[in-house]
Amino acid sequence: MLEDESRERTDWSPPSQSTVAIVAIAALVVTLAFVTAFDVAVAERGIGVFEPLSPPLGTALAVAGLITQLGDPWFLVLLATFAYLVNSERSSIDEPRDGAFVLAVTFGAFSLIDVLKNAFAAPRPPGAAEVTIPTWLPPALGGTFRSITTGTGYAFPSGHAIGATAVFAALAYKLNVGSRAARWSAAGAGIVLVIASRVVLGVHYLVDVSVGVLAGLSLVAVAAAIGHRRPLRVFALGATLGVLAVIASVLSPAGEIWSAGQWLGASLGAGVAWYAVRPSHHLDLVETLIAGVPIAIIWVVVYTTSPPLVITMLGTAIAAGLTIFAPTVADHLRG
Repeated sequence: MLEDESRERTDWSPPSQSTVAIVAIAALVVTLAFVTAFDVAVAERGIGVFEPLSPPLGTALAVAGLITQLGDPWFLVLLATFAYLVNSERSSIDEPRDGAFVLAVTFGAFSLIDVLKNAFAAPRPPGAAEVTIPTWLPPALGGTFRSITTGTGYAFPSGHAIGATAVFAALAYKLNVGSRAARWSAAGAGIVLVIASRVVLGVHYLVDVSVGVLAGLSLVAVAAAIGHRRPLRVFALGATLGVLAVIASVLSPAGEIWSAGQWLGASLGAGVAWYAVRPSHHLDLVETLIAGVPIAIIWVVVYTTSPPLVITMLGTAIAAGLTIFAPTVADHLRG
């Protein structure tokens, strides 16, 4: 009898990736339906612990503003790009396709943000765009302080929560550093820091960041189910979300069409480049820095100039395509 019980325990196997993805999507849909019933498209949508918290201490706001950068697009795109390009003696990414998976999830996450935010059109908490500059801060840094501690645009769900959750979870899923438990613990800690910073800054309600985390996990679950070893499928998923994001931005009163277009262009450019070359090598650190300069310049120019949709898509497609091509180009130069 003891042998039978032992056999029953060892026969258990974890659910398939498809099952996890279905459960995650179902949970997200139910959650979105639930919060919609309480009308999230109003400023005062928080009750009790769902109220935003905005401490008056300038130091606390400064710390939260710095922490929240871990969920900003510039940091997450940089992190995903670095994970794809660079190799080390103890490889953190086994194969380029693992890094491409992380990059594809990153682009798809920002498209998902635009889809959901424009669909719900929920305003920020009162005072989210206002902050008092601390007297101890040098005047030259006042603009930067205001930028990292305030929020504008739609609030539900939290874009920082979706982005940080999706990218950190994708890295925990694909990295080959430490144990699996350690990777997921680190990812969880990073996600908690980001979502806590958003609530402390008073730019989100707890419901905003909670649904954001669920949406980010759902995206990674779907990406793993359809493209665990085939990043081209994940780029296609990102492109699909990108099209939906552009449409949602067009239909939304305050939608930023160019912003949605940059992630659509990135998914398309990276997907086409991956289909064309499918690189099998990484870059060393110096090569990564050299390749990263022109790529970063393109991203910065697009972000700071906010060009029309077509130009935005072309620019980000080139930047993402160069990212995918870089290892192959370096390999040819070495040869």
